[in-house]
Amino acid sequence: MLYIAQMLKNDGDTVTLLDFSIEPFNEQTIKNNVATADAVGITVQSFALESVVSIVKVIKESKPQVPVIIGGPHCTLFPEKSLQETQADVSVQGDGEKIILEIKKAMNKVISFSEISGIYYRENGVIKKGADVQLIQDLDALPFPARNLVKKYTYGSQFTPKIKNANYTSIVTSRGCPYACKFCSRNSVSMKKYRTRSTQNIIEELKEIQAQGYKYVAIVDDSFLSNKQQAHQLFDEIIKERLHLKFIITAARVDVAEKALFEKMRRAGVTHIQYGLESGNQDVLDFYNKNITLEEIRYAVNLSQEVGFFNMGSFILGAPFETKQHFERTLNFAKALPLDSVGFAILKYMAGSELWCKAVSEGKISADDYLVVADAKKGLGLFSENDIVQFCMAARREYYVRPSFLLRLFMKSLKNDDFGFIHSYLSMFFSDIKDGLKYLGILSKGKTKLQEKIED
Repeated sequence: MLYIAQMLKNDGDTVTLLDFSIEPFNEQTIKNNVATADAVGITVQSFALESVVSIVKVIKESKPQVPVIIGGPHCTLFPEKSLQETQADVSVQGDGEKIILEIKKAMNKVISFSEISGIYYRENGVIKKGADVQLIQDLDALPFPARNLVKKYTYGSQFTPKIKNANYTSIVTSRGCPYACKFCSRNSVSMKKYRTRSTQNIIEELKEIQAQGYKYVAIVDDSFLSNKQQAHQLFDEIIKERLHLKFIITAARVDVAEKALFEKMRRAGVTHIQYGLESGNQDVLDFYNKNITLEEIRYAVNLSQEVGFFNMGSFILGAPFETKQHFERTLNFAKALPLDSVGFAILKYMAGSELWCKAVSEGKISADDYLVVADAKKGLGLFSENDIVQFCMAARREYYVRPSFLLRLFMKSLKNDDFGFIHSYLSMFFSDIKDGLKYLGILSKGKTKLQEKIED
């Protein structure tokens, strides 16, 4: 959205941005901003579709004549259907930066909507298709995001307070993902196209970020470090330019782990690295099409620990054939790794992912259910949703409540002068108490169905 905003600003427009993932949803705020707007753009995520429907309704009731343009992952997956669901006027499929300027021309009667690639639009109450979608090949041609529009917000709450309070922003160095994990929808959303920016273009944006006063930068690519050669070049340039930024890698592959690269990343300012580890079972990793091995996971996480990164890892529980033994092996595998932050989450069938498409084709879930969790009651796995959630919470507690973990975390926090993970640890502890109360009806019986099955 910030890329699109900058395109419009460069074209002479005034842009206002509201982020309802940060500020509370407020109808009056929407009405006040719509009152002077020539058009409204909304990013649509499939899991947040209901919120978008509500926002469009408020806009149309407040100012019926204002065009509402929607884009984002949901519109790329379901370009025509998204218009029907939201009652918006134009749906953008794929990259929106150049398309938005074409839509502006069409609104001013310079061109016809039918000439615009990658859109569906309403004309006299009928939904019509524009020209075929064309993705942007040269990402370097795009302006840098209009970060000044979100200076009023504080981001980074998912990390430590030190990061959140130190001027945090994010950067995208590529679009798409060269991999095809079954649980992920990114391949569908990116239309199976992986595109990268040049090293110099990324460096220029990082210079701008530093000049704007940011201290921490999260690299939020779907699969950063996939191209090790470019990664070496990028961090060489960061060191050469003497950029005083700290970096968080939010989605790293374990199969790219290399001592020379990781040591260079540390010198360049990388402090945190997060891995999608998914499972402690090779058959589950193979099923998900992760194309990694347990040994590669061990090597990467241990190397990260040696270099001095804060290690973050996430695991998924609930693959269709996973048994109690699979769950236990994943927990034990995680406990054997030097992770400073770990997450255990129930498998989600996300719209556009291979798992979701298969479940829809088999009639297990509806094509209108865009986010469904593993649940034996729906034919999705061997355990109920509640039992898997229970195990996830129990696994997290068992991982964190260990003297060896607490000592390692304290020593690393002391060395890096960042006790944020200890703060997060305490928050997690009290959060688990709250979550436990939510499932009190199950817990009060003494044993979950999962525990009973494990004992059997």
